[in-house]
Amino acid sequence: MGEEASPSESDAAHIAALAEQIAHHSHLYYNLAQPEISDAAFDRLWAELKELDANHPQLSRVGADIPPGSVKVDHLFPMRSLDKATKTEELSHFVNTTTRGSTRFLSQPKLDGSALSLEYRMGRLVRAATRGSGERGEDVTRNARKIANVPHTLPHNVDLHVRGEVVMPLAVFESKYRDVSPNPRNLAAGALRQKHADGKADASDLVFQAYDAKVPLGENRHPDSTPVPSMEHDTDLLAWMEDTLGIVPAPWELHIAETPSATTTLLDEATQRWTGKREGYAYEIDGVVFKLDNLEQRERLGMTAHHPRWALAWKFPPEEAFSVLLDVEWQTGRTGNITPVARIAPQRVGGVTVENTTLHNVGEVDRLGINIGDKVLIVRRGDVIPKIEQALGPATEDDLKGRFHADGEPFKGSLPVLKAVPIPSSCPACGGAVVLEGAFLKCPDLLCDARTSRSVLYWCRALELDGVGEKLVDQLLDANLIASAADLYRLTLAQLLTLERIGEKTAMNVLREIEKARTMTLGKFL
Repeated sequence: MGEEASPSESDAAHIAALAEQIAHHSHLYYNLAQPEISDAAFDRLWAELKELDANHPQLSRVGADIPPGSVKVDHLFPMRSLDKATKTEELSHFVNTTTRGSTRFLSQPKLDGSALSLEYRMGRLVRAATRGSGERGEDVTRNARKIANVPHTLPHNVDLHVRGEVVMPLAVFESKYRDVSPNPRNLAAGALRQKHADGKADASDLVFQAYDAKVPLGENRHPDSTPVPSMEHDTDLLAWMEDTLGIVPAPWELHIAETPSATTTLLDEATQRWTGKREGYAYEIDGVVFKLDNLEQRERLGMTAHHPRWALAWKFPPEEAFSVLLDVEWQTGRTGNITPVARIAPQRVGGVTVENTTLHNVGEVDRLGINIGDKVLIVRRGDVIPKIEQALGPATEDDLKGRFHADGEPFKGSLPVLKAVPIPSSCPACGGAVVLEGAFLKCPDLLCDARTSRSVLYWCRALELDGVGEKLVDQLLDANLIASAADLYRLTLAQLLTLERIGEKTAMNVLREIEKARTMTLGKFL
């Protein structure tokens, strides 16, 4: 064990570790649809970072940066996440405190698909973009045009940014894609983002349902565009989009009462109705979204760095399933924390096929008393990230039957020999000695290959350097062209051209991205 860090150094390291974990798990969920931890675990990480550093830039991002190499789009209106609730008490707090006793709300189903922004200029669809990090997304206009109910041209020459969710009807999924993938959400995201028309799903089988619209003003509005009518309520806007523009909104219900208490009761009753409708609904849904209906009140309430104060996502109760722990691998992160990653037999829970999930740290492995070869309980709370909740004793061969990977291929793995989870005595990346700090196993070597790679990659993602991803960072490290993030700014065209599969065009794009990141605000740097 080395010397203990001072409190300030320890806090800074812990904050950095939390930010890294949030970025990593957001990236897995929002961009790759391969979550590893539960919603509750993610929310705990978020809450802890918020308590330690309420202004940390990671808290203003919804998902991590989307994979490099795609055309990126800066959202004129950021696509924020929503605050979450699972209890009646949280609904009451939202009505009475957050929205200051408001009594008029609308609700819409929380569709479990892929968020999309449609940009209309002079009534024409000029761009469609995924949510990505919330600030920047990926241009998917070509595929969005294939969605049957996305209008290419509106009947009026308005400028409008329409946001909504792209989903696959469950009837279509069952009839055409059940043997292709067990997950309609992944198919929808893949169909939107595929670069060629050779993906597993056809974008024409998708449906867009709007939940929001924003009106560009000032220099962002075309001077010849038709002004959007002034409206008092969001429900007026949704009705106008549907009746006048032909844009299909997600179905909504209006809730109005005389008192905040009565309003809370109405919202609670709505959650119960939607819970009952979930099983037979036409699309996968994971909750209900409640929004203040009065648009002027929304403006007054404003936003946090993460979510609007006037909206709340109520999420369905947790879903449970069972799997088998096949193996545990240990990975070294940017801050030196060595994390156990559970490899489990593929299991679909809450619309996500899970094969990998984090066990967090040595302390969690001990708390669960889990062994390789155990049958395990998987719980998914809300709409994010399932986790292992409990070890249920030795599994049998029957526990492995009838399982499929996320791509639809049958699972062919065998039952492992029952044994304790091995705790590494050396760093899995550099082979150096490890230390135990509380519940965390840590590599103290600042020159550890994994720490260097992940710290450089974290820097690139934080600055949204297009084209500088994990593969390129590893190539640069292996070729000894960089040893830290600072070395990125010393790279030359000649050096990049020595790397495998890096042509002049790619190299020039990388250098341009790095050059753009030479200057930044102090807040971004910190």
